[in-house]
Amino acid sequence: MSPIFLDAIALSYRPDLDVLFLRWPQPVYALAPREVYQQVLELAQETNARYWLFDIRSRGPLSDEDVAWLRESYFPTLHGQLGHITHVAYLLTPAHAKDPQTQESALQMRTLPWYGQGADFEGFTSETEALHWLKTCQLMEVAK
Repeated sequence: MSPIFLDAIALSYRPDLDVLFLRWPQPVYALAPREVYQQVLELAQETNARYWLFDIRSRGPLSDEDVAWLRESYFPTLHGQLGHITHVAYLLTPAHAKDPQTQESALQMRTLPWYGQGADFEGFTSETEALHWLKTCQLMEVAK
């Protein structure tokens, strides 16, 4: 599938890797995050993609409202909409990965009922490591 460009993002699915890629090369204010995440969901439904890599190194922070929407609406409904757990690798800058607020937010999200059921995630500063984690998730699912 060819990439979809929505003003400030590149969204594509690589069947050879079985990975959906979201590359966000511009700050978040360039477009509405909820629209982007809806496009991700639509492409995931079309391709049955359950392994996602989100490159958010240039995106910048989301608003508190958008973070709450992801926690309370988007991720909790993924399993019902896709029928499987979705594994999301976030590609972060080193500073973002070390940010105490980012770390605390990730810890809080891991305690929510949908985590590990409808979706799970990890943060990485290397795309190679992110893809390795997604491949490990794929292999673990095959072994089940």
